[in-house]
Amino acid sequence: MSGKITLITPPDIYENDDIGVLFIHLSDRDQDQVSNWLSKVDLHNDINFYVYNGENDISWLLWAMGYCKFKFVDLDHVNNITQSLSGYILGRHGCYYKTQEETLASIYSYISNRRVLTIEKFLENIFND
Repeated sequence: MSGKITLITPPDIYENDDIGVLFIHLSDRDQDQVSNWLSKVDLHNDINFYVYNGENDISWLLWAMGYCKFKFVDLDHVNNITQSLSGYILGRHGCYYKTQEETLASIYSYISNRRVLTIEKFLENIFND
């Protein structure tokens, strides 16, 4: 991989022209899968990964959602903040979501058709792998 990856977490903000990807509530398994996927691909561009894991910083989350071109949320691991904002989050351009709950998925399908079953599928979709 020739591109540089910068990891940003609340309350930090890092603005530049690199691609921004926001991860909301990544499970440990998804974090491992992102690392494995990155080790196998040859990305040529620098990427900023913003990671939100339930910190009590709503303004940072909203800023990151507006700043990042792509967003991923695991709806099976949300907290009160992201639960309350879930419709707004899913309605944002470039937002993909994952849930194992079929009933929840059928409800959210009215807001967004960008459900992915794995984080790898999300990464493949946004990086056209």
